Amino acid sequence: MSRKTLSVATLSGLFAVLVGLVVLAGCGGSNSTPTTTTGSPAVTLSGPLTFSSGVGVASAPQSETVTNSGTATLTFTSITITTGSTVFQAPSNTCGTSLGAGSACTISVVFTPTATGAASGTLSIADNASDSPQTVTLSGTATSVSVSTNTLQFSGVAVGTTSTPESVTVSNASASAVAISTPTISGDFAISSNSCGTSVAASANCAISVTFSPVGSGPWTGTLAFVVGGVNESVSLTGSTTVSNTVPVTVGLGFTGAYPDGIYTTVTVCEPAGTPCVTVNNVLVDTGSVGLRVLSSALTGVTLSQLNDGSGDYLNECTEYGDGSFNWGPVSLATVQIGGETASQVPLAAGGSANSGIPIQIISNDAVPAAVTESGQCTPASADEYTVTSLGANGILGVGNFPQDCGEYCTDTTPQAQDPYWICTTTGLCEQEAVSIATQVWNPVAAFSSSDTNGVLLSLPSIPAGGAVSDTGTLTFGIGTESNNAIANQTVYELDDYGNFNSATFDGVTFCTSGAATCPTNEASGGTFIDSGSSGFFVSDATTLGTSLCTTDTGYYCPSLTLNLSLGLTGTNSTSGTVSLPIANAQTLFSNTTFAAFDDLAAPSCIATSTTTCNTSTDSWDLGLPFFFGRPIFVGIAGATSGSPNLTNGYWAF
Repeated sequence: MSRKTLSVATLSGLFAVLVGLVVLAGCGGSNSTPTTTTGSPAVTLSGPLTFSSGVGVASAPQSETVTNSGTATLTFTSITITTGSTVFQAPSNTCGTSLGAGSACTISVVFTPTATGAASGTLSIADNASDSPQTVTLSGTATSVSVSTNTLQFSGVAVGTTSTPESVTVSNASASAVAISTPTISGDFAISSNSCGTSVAASANCAISVTFSPVGSGPWTGTLAFVVGGVNESVSLTGSTTVSNTVPVTVGLGFTGAYPDGIYTTVTVCEPAGTPCVTVNNVLVDTGSVGLRVLSSALTGVTLSQLNDGSGDYLNECTEYGDGSFNWGPVSLATVQIGGETASQVPLAAGGSANSGIPIQIISNDAVPAAVTESGQCTPASADEYTVTSLGANGILGVGNFPQDCGEYCTDTTPQAQDPYWICTTTGLCEQEAVSIATQVWNPVAAFSSSDTNGVLLSLPSIPAGGAVSDTGTLTFGIGTESNNAIANQTVYELDDYGNFNSATFDGVTFCTSGAATCPTNEASGGTFIDSGSSGFFVSDATTLGTSLCTTDTGYYCPSLTLNLSLGLTGTNSTSGTVSLPIANAQTLFSNTTFAAFDDLAAPSCIATSTTTCNTSTDSWDLGLPFFFGRPIFVGIAGATSGSPNLTNGYWAF
């Protein structure tokens, strides 16, 4: 009735133009500089300004720097264009009304010629210095060649998409053709078309079109530059984005109507070229595993290329879970789209190839080969969840703390005993295989084409004690990469080498991961971790908690009164905190047959038998989906380079 997933990884982000006099408001500049009452002010200017622009086209602004090189406060009376005010303008300045000794400010000047030929003007600065007014010579050349604008703005473009084109028109009013260079562009912008060629004919015009393809929230800036008629033209490019780094998630009972605390979303799977695609709904969101795994029955209409060793032998994976179930099937390449995000390739730095897709697992209904079962993996056959009924979903979206599902652990030349990868012939003969980073099943988030590659934020609203019919929340991609995914007051817990909290403390007993460097032998346990794929708290054992198991819904806790466990948590970065885990009577909860969401459903991590006992070394603390209700949780990917923070082993923050 429930899935308790075990992370495979544990095995191993207009100005208004004022012609002439600029009004001196009490803002900008260095108005906060204390007034000097002795000495005298002095003005140093950066020098003459020279412009070039087409008739009727405002040039890019240039700045004149004014420095108070004296020993007293410089007080401005006016900043004016005294000659040439019809073609030169001073639209803005940072000088304010005064400038402290040793400080500097700038005056912005633009040139908008009204006719071809040369033009001149004077910028005049009146103040309390002895040589007031100071003047700056302004000169400009108006060409018969002009550009329609020196700015292009792209607003509200979704991350991972491409905007509609915006164009710059180049006009030549002269009687002969003029040469134009090949334009260059910077930033997340591209030249989509260019009708100018190498020259602009007499009395003709041409256009250069630009598109914006943001990979994150920005803001984004760039420059389009070219030379026409001997004049350097520079067009400023700016872009803003809409937030597309989210996807809705819903807690429901799944296809079978019998999967409490199952959390689902929708994923689009495409052939690596980008089409055709199929939209797969009811995919379980699992922060305790890594990689996308989809039932073959849900991939109708797409043909995915299975990874092979070049000799006709194909790569398969056995993915095993903490409840004893497993998925078997081929590892294939696909482009994966979730919300507004796309993973079309393994990052090149990890050995990927451009637009080749990322490795996912197709959950197959093929019989598991004998060699696999003989190794102790993917057995018994009854635990193979290759149907909607047995899996309770169309697939599993693993968005846990690692970029790949077993990382360096699976790259050894000699395969390890529990390596999940197998090379199989078409006749079903298989042998365990060490695989490269690039060919392991990848966390789609770590392969997104945007900057949102360093983790996720899973948010679910609070629900009443006793449960709810359903709950709808949000899976947000990236941490510290967008305006909607920054860590604020949450405590960050770095994971240990095995993907767990460094330790947990309950009732005076410390639990930590067996084998971890900081875990004393006498305190070893199965570890403590957070896992949205677990349909309850799977914690401790009935004897330790002093409670009983259910008589009908066996495997769950059924205390007579709701328990509130106090669990201390510590990260390897020495942060610590205490959380409360409510545990209600599961039989009472399940009596509400239409309810799917419970924040107090729990089961033991160890059940004693006539031949085995439960103790500190056998217990673990799996903080499943109930832990997420009313508690937004960040899942940071180990070794990420984007966003913030970046911790070697990954982290949880809440």
